[in-house]
Amino acid sequence: MCGIAGIIDLNGQAIGMMDIMRFTDAMSHRGPDGAGYEVLNNQTVALGHRRLSILDLTDSAKQPMAYANKRYWITYNGEVYNFNEIKKELSIKGHSFHSHTDTEVILAAYVEWGKGCLQKFNGMFAFAIWDDTKKHLFLARDRFGIKPVYYSFKPGALFAFASETNAFKVLKGFNRSINSSHLQLVLDDTYALEGQGLSLFNDIQLLPAAHYLEWSEQKGISIQKWFDLEQHIHQVPNSIEEQAAMFYDLFRDACRIRLISDVPVATALSGGLDSSAVYSTIFDIIQHEQLDRVPQNAQTAFSAIFRGMPNDEQAFAQKAIDYTKGPIEWIESNQADLINTIQSDTIAADFIHTSPISSIANIYAGMKQKGYTVSLDGHGVDEMLFGYRDMVYDLYNQYYHQGNTSAMRKIAQVLIQMYPLHAQEKINKELSQNLQSVEAQSFIKRRIKLYRQNSQEKDLCLYETMTHTLPSLLRNFDKASMINGVEIRMPFLDWRLVTFCASLPIESKIGEGYTKRILRQAMVNKMSEQIRTRTFKVGISSPIHHWLNHDLKFWAIDTLSHSPLKHQALSEYQSGELSHTTAQKVWQQINLQLIQ
Repeated sequence: MCGIAGIIDLNGQAIGMMDIMRFTDAMSHRGPDGAGYEVLNNQTVALGHRRLSILDLTDSAKQPMAYANKRYWITYNGEVYNFNEIKKELSIKGHSFHSHTDTEVILAAYVEWGKGCLQKFNGMFAFAIWDDTKKHLFLARDRFGIKPVYYSFKPGALFAFASETNAFKVLKGFNRSINSSHLQLVLDDTYALEGQGLSLFNDIQLLPAAHYLEWSEQKGISIQKWFDLEQHIHQVPNSIEEQAAMFYDLFRDACRIRLISDVPVATALSGGLDSSAVYSTIFDIIQHEQLDRVPQNAQTAFSAIFRGMPNDEQAFAQKAIDYTKGPIEWIESNQADLINTIQSDTIAADFIHTSPISSIANIYAGMKQKGYTVSLDGHGVDEMLFGYRDMVYDLYNQYYHQGNTSAMRKIAQVLIQMYPLHAQEKINKELSQNLQSVEAQSFIKRRIKLYRQNSQEKDLCLYETMTHTLPSLLRNFDKASMINGVEIRMPFLDWRLVTFCASLPIESKIGEGYTKRILRQAMVNKMSEQIRTRTFKVGISSPIHHWLNHDLKFWAIDTLSHSPLKHQALSEYQSGELSHTTAQKVWQQINLQLIQ
């Protein structure tokens, strides 16, 4: 896992070594283990790389890496988990290898299959390959956009790319500024940009997930989609029992191949269903299978503590540990240095969100301090299997418009259990009234933004996975981990498992009173039963409402008072306590001020 960068001068002017070094080293936190830079094509093309050593810790894996007598050069961020299988196939075809890393396999695969190599890869990646003979750049991103790459193209001037928008602050000849229309989009909906291939800044685009970009002197830039989830919907078994068995086999293998590493591996454990399922499965694999190239100490979990706050899940994380009897490290925020931590994390993150990423980042900081470089996490399954309340309300809304009261009752059972116990009676009463009231639609509109365009049940999950929530959450976790030089691996986003989930009928995703039904069915007798059947979702996030009303109040008011974009709630803030919604809006204004 690394940071990648590249510059092409479209005027034919020489790129100085210091220019590519400065551009690349702005992301040094992504690759604390080394750096490499190459200036090619009569000094008009430059590639840079910051290295986080995961596979093959020797200099043989150093990047930018050359192949085929230095015709092809790559700078690469990510992991291709099936690289050993691809390597064997390529060896039979006559390719030879001089390292034990997946980087060289990607290069050889590109030489053998061209852009078709992407279909061979099971993993997360953003990479650029320069063909020094054809004078051609190939820039690609993985199916679900787990690893980022941003680019800027100014015809007649330059083409540049990097893993982070922060790098463009120091790009020679580039004046970075916030795009006001994009800013308004993200202030209205924090998940609005990534799925559209947009960034917060003028002249910086995000290469969308499952797309590749090509550049040549003759043809300029072209961008193509190389993977479409909807094209991979397939037949699945009819019974939930058969489906669950197939799901678990795919999930277990996805966990297994993500354990391959030459550095220590841990698990980020929240105490929720998803991360606990990953942790329990990994623990069982290590206990019962013979594994090659897997660290012996890959059984440790790391969990965040928020003492006395509603989002504290220590008790549930402990239940996951009690089930496996494995080791755990508890990570608690450093309240004494909270302001400095939030400021530095927010500046490094370089985006607008409804809360700081510091609580998330703190988990990975704790891992790094204990010597762990890889974390296996449970992200991605909520979007595939109706894990969020808003998604379930969307579904409820669809059934309302269809007049399907039977389905509404089933979904209402799920919704009620997604709330904490003290709120369930109220929600139950409201939902019961909706079934008999012509005011149902106005109630739903109070609960959810009706901005989605899809009308089919399956489209809700496709939308959240490929366009709305997941792309932005992947950005958040990439930043939170890479700030601390830690790589996140996500078994639920193995493309085989994602396409399987997309192919399931609605009743296997949500039903019998539960969201994520297929996952719960697959994990029977394989994890803590209390967590497996847990329905109230908390999630890992910073307690911004509590912080702004207590620990950060004086700092926040002072920061806002110096802002040219004073929030309308400032006077309310000075005299009273912020609501949850207002706290998020106040934080967004502080967030904006910090990154400008």
